[in-house]
Amino acid sequence: MPHQDPHSCWTFGSAQIAHVDLDLTVDFDRQVIHGMADYRFDRALDDVLRLDTRTVEIDDVSAGGRPLKWRLEGETYLGRVLSVEGARGLNALRIRFATSPSAGALQWLTPEQTAGGKLPYMFSQCQPILARSVIPCQDTPAVRFTYDVLLRVPRELAAVMAAERTEVKQEGNHTLCRFRMRHPIPSYLFALAVGNIASQRIGPFSCVYAEPEVLPEAAWEFADVQRMIEGAVELFGEYIWDRFDLLVMPPSFPYGGMENPTLTFLTPTLIAGDRSLVSIVAHELAHSWTGNLVTNATWEDFWLNEGWTVYAERRILERLYGVEFAHLQAAGGRNDLLAAFKNFSDTPQYTKLKTELAGVDPDDVFSSVPYEKGYLLLVEIERATGREAFDRFIASYIRDFAFTSITTVQFVEYLARQLPEAAKRVDLDRWIHQPGLPESAAVFSSNLIDEVRTARARWDRGERNLHDVVSGWNVQQRVLFLEEFPACLTHENCTHLERIFDIERTRNTEILQPWYCIAASSTYDRVFPAIREFLGVVGRGKYLKPIYRALHENPKTRGMARELFEKFKSRYHPVARSAVQRILEK
Repeated sequence: MPHQDPHSCWTFGSAQIAHVDLDLTVDFDRQVIHGMADYRFDRALDDVLRLDTRTVEIDDVSAGGRPLKWRLEGETYLGRVLSVEGARGLNALRIRFATSPSAGALQWLTPEQTAGGKLPYMFSQCQPILARSVIPCQDTPAVRFTYDVLLRVPRELAAVMAAERTEVKQEGNHTLCRFRMRHPIPSYLFALAVGNIASQRIGPFSCVYAEPEVLPEAAWEFADVQRMIEGAVELFGEYIWDRFDLLVMPPSFPYGGMENPTLTFLTPTLIAGDRSLVSIVAHELAHSWTGNLVTNATWEDFWLNEGWTVYAERRILERLYGVEFAHLQAAGGRNDLLAAFKNFSDTPQYTKLKTELAGVDPDDVFSSVPYEKGYLLLVEIERATGREAFDRFIASYIRDFAFTSITTVQFVEYLARQLPEAAKRVDLDRWIHQPGLPESAAVFSSNLIDEVRTARARWDRGERNLHDVVSGWNVQQRVLFLEEFPACLTHENCTHLERIFDIERTRNTEILQPWYCIAASSTYDRVFPAIREFLGVVGRGKYLKPIYRALHENPKTRGMARELFEKFKSRYHPVARSAVQRILEK
């Protein structure tokens, strides 16, 4: 049934972009990308074509060499709508344009902000609604298109994209790279990076890309990627994206990973030296089926991407590392979900799976809810029908909706047709349309979890000599132990925790983040220099938001939070910078 994506000017059922040919130049001096885009549409256009833009400057619009009249309308958080008049009957046109230095999707890094310290770097992050700040487009996940790109970058730099690189050559002061994406993708998966980037092969169709200074460690850390791919294919069917390459980003990258097809972007915080954090790779790989292949139609249906992908990720991890490890991951995820419920205590509508986001920037309400509550719903359905039947459902779901974007209503209708008994037994309305967590939600158990809870009971009885116990745990157990502590501890207990976990020696950011939150809430000022250093380097939102929140909620450290943000905000990607600013404005 036709409806409107609240975050795009495109209307369901109208003509949509089918292919774009881009000729772009990356200008580091001006911090802009400029060039032209040739659009082909899936049908003849109506009299007025409307495209989403945000801080993009339009030079001209034409069709077959004939100028077309255009205007930019409105100015909201969504940007401005580009309206092209006299388009009736056309199925192709050209737009010349340039991005702005303030483009929300792009971050331009100075040489000092890179691992090598000698050359600049630029990367994009378009999810959820920032592709419009890179190219004029129908910036909704409901529209899918293919593209070819000619990208000019400074001669000394290399370019990569979420696409097949078909040619690289030198021309004057530029390196010219050609790319092709032959599978139709939504705009939020359009991605590029430019910098001093090298590569190393780690599998039959996988390479790691990174700055040369980071590459050896990265290649070792992600060496098991082929096992993950093989496990995922056994579970979910053919991998259709040709390659699964990984790009290790600079530290300011705002997410753990981004599932850009053929080239997943990854935070360098995953390089822990012990391969303990590679579950993020399993998550981004799973998106190859759940998200990139079957996509949420709007950001109000985001759980269809992320709930499914967390479920798929944990099935992959279960196959590789055992059910107890997967259940340990699920226990940590449940803690994240409960923390999100607490953060949304004043706005519980954002703890629903199907949200209403008209007038709301999706980034403003980004949380673990679509991930973990969505995962728990799928577990509920699996348990209602049995895994064997649910696996058949997964196979048909991926097959029937491949290369389409669907709504929550479509999912519910499909479930009712394919698994009618499960649809009746699961209270879908309670799960999808009501806030909070149903009482029937699964609680996970395993020996790994029991070990953590036993140690916690010993701590609560006053035992502090737990170093030998903790030293035998994996990283996920240590994180679970720290996450379930009260926010504020005595300095004496902070000292014990510091000793138990050998904090001064660890480089694992998953452990450091909950520890820094405890230290901030407890005004454990011995750790403040380390917190300052951490916030000045790491730009991953998963870490920035809880640490800044802990500093802000403690009256004794609120000033420190504002001071550090003012000092470091220019180092953060616009997505992370805005998220922290919202916390500090509360």
